[in-house]
Amino acid sequence: MPEFVDLILPLGERIMAQDFFSNGFYQHSRLSDSARGLVVPERAWSGRDFQICYSLKSVERSEGKTDWPWSVRHCATHHAFDIENVRSTWIVVKGNRVLKDRITSATSVRAPPEFLSYDNIENAFAAALSTHMIIVDWSAENWRWYINFLEHKFREITERAISTDADIPLKSPKEAENVIALGPRTNTQNTNQTRNSRSTSFLSAVHKANTMPSVAETLPPQQFQINRRSGEKQPLPPGLSTTSPEGSRPQFVQHDIYGQPMVRFRHLLDIQDFEESANESRLVLKLNTSIYKQVAEFYRSLFENKELPHTTLDKCQESMLRFERRMRGVISHMDSQILRLEGLLRLVADRKTLVSKLPFA
Repeated sequence: MPEFVDLILPLGERIMAQDFFSNGFYQHSRLSDSARGLVVPERAWSGRDFQICYSLKSVERSEGKTDWPWSVRHCATHHAFDIENVRSTWIVVKGNRVLKDRITSATSVRAPPEFLSYDNIENAFAAALSTHMIIVDWSAENWRWYINFLEHKFREITERAISTDADIPLKSPKEAENVIALGPRTNTQNTNQTRNSRSTSFLSAVHKANTMPSVAETLPPQQFQINRRSGEKQPLPPGLSTTSPEGSRPQFVQHDIYGQPMVRFRHLLDIQDFEESANESRLVLKLNTSIYKQVAEFYRSLFENKELPHTTLDKCQESMLRFERRMRGVISHMDSQILRLEGLLRLVADRKTLVSKLPFA
């Protein structure tokens, strides 16, 4: 099938992502004698066949990354089935041996019964459906754990915003005087009322500040962390600590003139990067779910195809029903993961708004 070339083009290592969301499903059917395709006697290929190809994506552990130990991986599959000579041909293109090892294990001596016999169309058809399920299960298996990682990463990135103290009281008269001097002023006339009001505000600030901590307060040892994505050292939110060996030196926490802790602009960029990753994952899950449905619908349509004698697939109904039940279970699982991502994305939007309102260092 020429369409299979389109499915394998996005595979391979790239500096910039291209055709990342290029999923597809294609099928050709030549089931009647009049539509018979290429006959290859040497390969026992009759030309009465159907062919399908599709691509799916999954997430797998990436050992080379410590800050983001997951990668989205592609797989392109082509399957041809000769209904007259009962033969199957498979082409599975993937960047590692995961699927090859699973399919090899499934067709070994200790394999399930549906993989052990190809002497009739019933067994061969069941084996083909089971092989599809190996690929489908691979594409669905790790999303739960990846979304768990996203939820943890989200809390880590936005912890500063939700744990920031709204006000840091002043300690010394000098700091109080600086705040008053830098604050907004609506009346600069030299009147007794203005002088009395300013004096009262100053004395009140000094009185409150005598027992309060400093605006610019150094953190105790081991109270900052290194942002793995930007390489910058960042103070930890209140109540958190780290055992990093580089945390032995005290770090300076910056505040604005009103005592608000200031965050770095990089925090907002981290949240934006995270939101893009979550959106990409949601789209991949929706594309995968669409492929699952198209594969199941195609095989069901074979039983209603007028070009195929009804008696040909009569004994395959049981394996088809089993395949449909398993596929519905996978689709239901994917729908629940999509809902999790959509809920997470709503939280991301709220937190991004909150962080954008904080003062930036």
